[in-house]
Amino acid sequence: MREDDFIGQQFTWYTGIIEDIDDPLILNRVRVRCIGFHSMDKAVLPTADLPWATVIMPNTSASYQGIGANHHLEVGSWVVGFFRDGSSAQDPMVMGSVATQENGVLDIPVESQLNPPSNKVYRSKAGHLIELDNTEGSERISITHKKGTTILIDKDGGIQINAINDILNIDANTTITGNLVVNGTTHSTGDVTTDAGNAPSLATHKHKEIPGTGGSSSPSTPKVYTSEPFGGNAPAMKFDEEGNEI
Repeated sequence: MREDDFIGQQFTWYTGIIEDIDDPLILNRVRVRCIGFHSMDKAVLPTADLPWATVIMPNTSASYQGIGANHHLEVGSWVVGFFRDGSSAQDPMVMGSVATQENGVLDIPVESQLNPPSNKVYRSKAGHLIELDNTEGSERISITHKKGTTILIDKDGGIQINAINDILNIDANTTITGNLVVNGTTHSTGDVTTDAGNAPSLATHKHKEIPGTGGSSSPSTPKVYTSEPFGGNAPAMKFDEEGNEI
């Protein structure tokens, strides 16, 4: 029996370093220089001549017809794997990455460098950050964009959104249950309605009624027209038939 047969073969594993992640077939593959199997001299064995290695995904990723995920490996990642063809060592599989350190810099995110490791962290190459903090008394979920915008669910379950450019767009029908506090200007490009009955509170509101438009506050032939402010201490405003304030 051949040692590289799929059945009964000799299991052959390797440790290596990734040199290429740009898979032209987009099949979740990488090129790995396997220590002891491949020359470390790129003049002897260029990166382009390394075999493509298939990355094994966890069972939480279906890897089927667009369902699942892609690997997050980068050029420079150290990995461990095995060869599906055994000692022939031409068909590598990547089982997982190995965190090390280089020039004193640890390979795991700074936010997760805790003992015990209670903060579960993912940091992308661009700098986006996801944290699932299980620290007792400080449990939180945080998503941070590389520019600094954050979405935080704090230890008490409160939600905080901090947009670094002060712009938050919501394109949907929105229901707010509770008090809404606005520290700034509120601008509407459409109708504004209220179910507050006859007691809306607009402390600084003033408006002019157009005379002669009918109704109890603007009959068709009055001489003086009065507009009461909605709430607050602002005085009533009076207008003549031309709409000029008296």
